[in-house]
Amino acid sequence: MSSDSPPGPAVMRLRDVSRRFHMLDGPMEVKTALLHPFRFLGRYRHRNPFWAVRDVTLDIARGEFFSIVGANGSGKSTLLRLMAGLSRPTAGTIEATGRISTLLELGSGFHPQVSGRENAILNGLLIGMTRAEIEALLPRIVAFAGLQEFINQPMRTYSSGMYVRLGFAIAAHMDPEILLVDEVLAVGDAHFQEKCYNHIASLRERGVTIVMVSHDLAAVERFSTRAALMERGRIAAIGDPRQIIHRHVERLAQTSTEIRRAIDEAIEARPEEFGRALKDAPEEIREAFERAVAERAAAEQAPATAEGAHAARDDRTGAGDGQ
Repeated sequence: MSSDSPPGPAVMRLRDVSRRFHMLDGPMEVKTALLHPFRFLGRYRHRNPFWAVRDVTLDIARGEFFSIVGANGSGKSTLLRLMAGLSRPTAGTIEATGRISTLLELGSGFHPQVSGRENAILNGLLIGMTRAEIEALLPRIVAFAGLQEFINQPMRTYSSGMYVRLGFAIAAHMDPEILLVDEVLAVGDAHFQEKCYNHIASLRERGVTIVMVSHDLAAVERFSTRAALMERGRIAAIGDPRQIIHRHVERLAQTSTEIRRAIDEAIEARPEEFGRALKDAPEEIREAFERAVAERAAAEQAPATAEGAHAARDDRTGAGDGQ
């Protein structure tokens, strides 16, 4: 069986799944919208469709550790939310067999005004567990999260790391058959991350299916049985994790080169205008622009500095000859 096929019967089936969002033509201030309501309504009616996920067909088998990688904005997290049932596909179907537990956005599913203990109970009730079942699991959840002293405190007092620890402990101990994990583990410290990955490995040994979205390529290679690469909302490749990672890194390098070339051309043409346009751009693009400007400035100064040093040497030589 090829590595792009599931190793057994599928517990998660996606068929031609797409998710469309609508983008406005451009920003409009509230004042302008109030003064010109018809212009606002016209812009609202003529929204541009944006396909975050497009035509994804995928089978994931029981007991797999399936990772999804891709650049920012490629549709990974949107796809995971569709799998979790937190968002409905615009087209296509998703079928899941078994209880799904999720660890997605930081703080997702938590009420900040109530205690960690109460949030754990609420999360269990939402996935169909009885209160008695949850109460029996609570000591293990609290111990795994290391929050014995804080479990009765309101979650508004928790740090981001405490949110992640409790969130993972709840998701991983609620007897899941399918566990969906997004990038939130990156918030925790290295020791807790290792603890989480070891627990995930033990879940997989018990037949739990793991689907993970991550930029941690070392973890993807270490734990995954299969991986998928997403590009512009589509599945570009499925297969052996090492091969998928290699392809992903190659694409990132190619994209970085293309971005740098475009930046260089824009700086050459209209540097000030381009700089203003980047004010709201993603951080990596702004950083690339700033690096490019600095490098260009250094390159332009280097010849002048060299010529100045050469002239100074000539002056000193001439002065010595005259003596």
